Amino acid sequence: MSSVTEARATRAVVNKVLWRIMPFIGLLYFISFIDRIAISFAGPHGMTADLNLTATVFGLASGIFFAGYILLEVPSNIALQRFGARVWLTRIIITWGIVQALMAFVPSAEWLIGARFLLGVAEAGFAPGVLVYLMYWIPKSRRVWAFSLFLLVPYVTNAIGGPLMTWLALTSKDLIPGLAGWRTMILITGIAAIAAGVAAWFLLVDSPRKARWLSTEERETLLSAIAQEQEVASDSNHRVMAGLKNPKVLLLSLAFFSLPFGFFGLTFFLPTIVAGFKAQLGADFTPTMQAGLTSLPWICGIIGALVLSTLADRTGRPGAVTMLSGSIGALGALGAAFVDSPFTLIVMLSIAAFGLSAIAPTVFAIVPKVVAGTAAVAATALVNSLGSIGGFVGPYLTGFVTDLTGTQDVTYFLMAGFLVLGGFIALTIDNRHRRTVGIRSTGAPGLEPVLTNGNDK
Repeated sequence: MSSVTEARATRAVVNKVLWRIMPFIGLLYFISFIDRIAISFAGPHGMTADLNLTATVFGLASGIFFAGYILLEVPSNIALQRFGARVWLTRIIITWGIVQALMAFVPSAEWLIGARFLLGVAEAGFAPGVLVYLMYWIPKSRRVWAFSLFLLVPYVTNAIGGPLMTWLALTSKDLIPGLAGWRTMILITGIAAIAAGVAAWFLLVDSPRKARWLSTEERETLLSAIAQEQEVASDSNHRVMAGLKNPKVLLLSLAFFSLPFGFFGLTFFLPTIVAGFKAQLGADFTPTMQAGLTSLPWICGIIGALVLSTLADRTGRPGAVTMLSGSIGALGALGAAFVDSPFTLIVMLSIAAFGLSAIAPTVFAIVPKVVAGTAAVAATALVNSLGSIGGFVGPYLTGFVTDLTGTQDVTYFLMAGFLVLGGFIALTIDNRHRRTVGIRSTGAPGLEPVLTNGNDK
């Protein structure tokens, strides 16, 4: 088979795989993210008043999720490697659904903070676990694109989640007698996660070798492409500790920090910021109009994820695209700190969201260039885990600064600085590990062993 024919065959089977597995994986992440950010919409629709929350306490409750999340991220990814994606992801989804459903009944701020911590513990390993799962199915030449399809789900969730969650909070107040609308909303999202977990048990397949919907020829084409496109990692030691101790992996964690720092600070407080426009403008904004304004930055984030990840996929330079997206995001964050008009603020935050959108898929695409095999599995979890500290720091610092100064300007400056720093780190590391690989390139195949699933024998 000629190289051109082989490339076309590989592209066709990869497209088939993407159409088959991505919709359901995207739905799982959508539900995961809805559960994670539900309190951002519950806050201005009764939760803040009912539980007597200050901005600082609300920020702590929002960010404490990541404390539990970080603690078990790496062990969870290793367990996925041991038990298989189907078993472990199902366990994660059902567990977080139960915790989310119980959160609907918290009586105080202290109970809310505890429940949010447990939600992070329950959900630990889901996102990096799916990224590792995609490594079993997608060759490196298409991996940035596959990662971006998965990682743009939070932007889609924020874009449509605002109107959806606002509608749920307003219309479900009388659905269950004695239960406030925001509590019913949280309960419904928890039940949805439990149902999705049950579905995952029946719909997920551990690896291409077990996919009955692939023909023998398609299966062999895909596995061959994944094997041939593995790059030679600079660290030939494939053990777990090689991934955890590698200094470049730790630096990539710092680069990734910039995303959750800015993204979740914006996610948890944007509905409250937009709700405040009514008082600032003296305009009668309906809840629907507020939800629409909240969605605009995330619509720009969706566009940014598609455009910038395609650029990274076609150029094979994820580090350069990380630098570009970080610079765009920093420009929007700096602009947000200097504008006075609420509508101009939305424009600046939309630019920031456009830039933020490509940080995750491009940074995660660099990890397998640095370490290989099982080390790459652990390293992916470590980057997500340490980087997710930004998910705690961002919301908490935003709430603290808001209580202290009445504005979020300080956090906008910090967001810009972290984005530029993260882009520079990613660019530098990627430049040192550049390889010309993939369907669109003509590079020679590398020698790295294929990532294997613990149950795939």
